Amino acid sequence: MLHKFSELKILEPSRVRVSEARLDEIDVEIDGELIRGVRPRRPFPFSYPEIVILYKDKEELGILRDYRNLDTRSRELLEKVLKVVYFMPKIRRVLNIRSVEGKYEWKVITDKGELTFFTWGRCVRVLRDGRLLVRDIYSRAYIVDEPEKLDNRSRLYLSMMI
Repeated sequence: MLHKFSELKILEPSRVRVSEARLDEIDVEIDGELIRGVRPRRPFPFSYPEIVILYKDKEELGILRDYRNLDTRSRELLEKVLKVVYFMPKIRRVLNIRSVEGKYEWKVITDKGELTFFTWGRCVRVLRDGRLLVRDIYSRAYIVDEPEKLDNRSRLYLSMMI
């Protein structure tokens, strides 16, 4: 039954309804057909966080250009899963960055508390909406929502890593 989705690429939000959300997958109706165990993923790099690709096993069901246009309940269920899949602490302050054995050790304060992580080289990316994305050596992502509102020292540290 899924074979008809193999050619489908762009999904109109009005044709998609999320009926249930579990830890890292959703049940979704596309044109009224229920598909269980769908994995929502964002394309890399995360420059366009509103784009979501829906997968069933290894098959791409389609792409939502802007999942925020889904109905309210579907959007909320999808965001719940995306928050688990893309757990990204928000950096509020950079306390220190120092070079340690060819890596950079970061000490930061995030919305989840104080963290220490390591990066390779210049690892800060400016996203198109002005936010900053920091990726550690294990590919975990950290986000800076409003870099212009950080203290001077934090902004200086970040500017050195862009």
